[in-house]
Amino acid sequence: YCLTTVHVRYNCGYHTTVMSMTVEKIEKALKLKASPKQGALSLKVGAKKITLPFEVRLINSDGHMFVHIPPSAGLYALNGKELSKVTSVEDAQAAVKGFRPKKAKAAKRARTAKSMPLHPELEAALSKIPSGYKLVNDAKGVRLVRTRTRSK
Repeated sequence: YCLTTVHVRYNCGYHTTVMSMTVEKIEKALKLKASPKQGALSLKVGAKKITLPFEVRLINSDGHMFVHIPPSAGLYALNGKELSKVTSVEDAQAAVKGFRPKKAKAAKRARTAKSMPLHPELEAALSKIPSGYKLVNDAKGVRLVRTRTRSK
């Protein structure tokens, strides 16, 4: 047995209780998290494939699978093409962690572009532009224009 802290919601707030976790209790909790799927269970009879009319609840991750077909449920470990029933609490808790959806990572800021080396003649010409002015190429041709100062 493994002792785990569980938060129970009452009308007035949250209360903390300590309860022993078993594989059966973990399976019972997973029934609520699993999403129902119609037509997920099929049976092959001879050459025909028959879809059974049961509402199946499934959750799967890399190494584990939870299956709930009313009235029973089971937590299984995937080993290649074989399924084995999970019997230890540690494996069941590891499976529950694997079933949790991954959080989307925040977008990283783009790094500032590195400045490219300019041709020495171009760099000398740009350095001659006085501060407070910029070089503009428009219908009137190439000319110096006073930069706009914005008030905050």
